[in-house]
Amino acid sequence: MSRFLRRDDDNPNAFIGIILLIVLGVFVGPNLLPEFVSDLSPYFYSGIPCARLPVAEDLAAHQSVIGRSVEDPLILEVSATDIGEDGTLTIRFTVTNASLGTVPIYYNEADVAIVTTDDNTNGFGMVVNPAPNFGLQGRQIGNLGSYPEDDIHMLGPRQRCDHSVQITASPQMITNGGTILAYYRMNTAGTQQPQSTGTRNIYPDQGLNILLTGAVFSELVEIPPRAIQ
Repeated sequence: MSRFLRRDDDNPNAFIGIILLIVLGVFVGPNLLPEFVSDLSPYFYSGIPCARLPVAEDLAAHQSVIGRSVEDPLILEVSATDIGEDGTLTIRFTVTNASLGTVPIYYNEADVAIVTTDDNTNGFGMVVNPAPNFGLQGRQIGNLGSYPEDDIHMLGPRQRCDHSVQITASPQMITNGGTILAYYRMNTAGTQQPQSTGTRNIYPDQGLNILLTGAVFSELVEIPPRAIQ
């Protein structure tokens, strides 16, 4: 290694070139490597589980000014593993905040809809067709005017998070394949919840209305039929 880092008269730019490559890796690697790895296969994915994102606290006083001003900052992607020999597969969505501000998203891990038809309720969901034998889950909470701060998670600038669930394919999906689409809908800014004692009320709402049309969708992705061994 020392011979590559040694600067001599025959190769005066070698040392500088290596340093620049190291600096490039430090700044670019953390952003591109996870995405590159996740693109290789749906078995690998980037981001942290959405359940591990920090939750909101006293949104009447603590919100990102930049986050409140952005429009349509979210990008949704969806993927599925191959159908296994036991008929199971894992479906996953990834949500990315493409803006420079921290934005709030409503996410309740137990209330992510897995449906065959978009039911127009607020929150995250995945539309799977044909219907799986196991794994469908309708929305339990429905549309509210205000959401508990424990269910509002803060997605930082350029940050992404994932949610995955295992389903069991139907015979039709095993034979012919299927499709999957992810969505996030939020049609209210959210009325403020009761705040901690002494909290200064700066913001009139929870700041959830970050989508111009009230919803964002992933592209429709095909689930291939199970390969015959």
